[in-house]
Amino acid sequence: MKFLRHLAAVVLVVAVIVGLGVLWAHTSGGAGPRPAPSPEALLRLEQIKEQIKTGVIRVRSDNGFQLADTGNLIRTCEIEAVLAVAVITVSVVRRRRHRTRRTTARA
Repeated sequence: MKFLRHLAAVVLVVAVIVGLGVLWAHTSGGAGPRPAPSPEALLRLEQIKEQIKTGVIRVRSDNGFQLADTGNLIRTCEIEAVLAVAVITVSVVRRRRHRTRRTTARA
């Protein structure tokens, strides 16, 4: 039974970390105005569009969350570090309270 509780706690923590990482990636992604593209960039974009239409370049739709993105990896590590600090802090506080109760009960 203890194993199942620990397993459920780990699964919950992983789900929270992944969820926060996805939320962070989506909220910090494309917010705010972007600078206007240069005329050279617009010309290159038109050339690429023509190549896509003629079939020279094949496009695959991939709008999902990219696990290989280093930005996402860094965000996830930061979230894990914050959660680890929180868990360790709660554990230390609980142990100190338990020790204090035990020493007062002996006296």
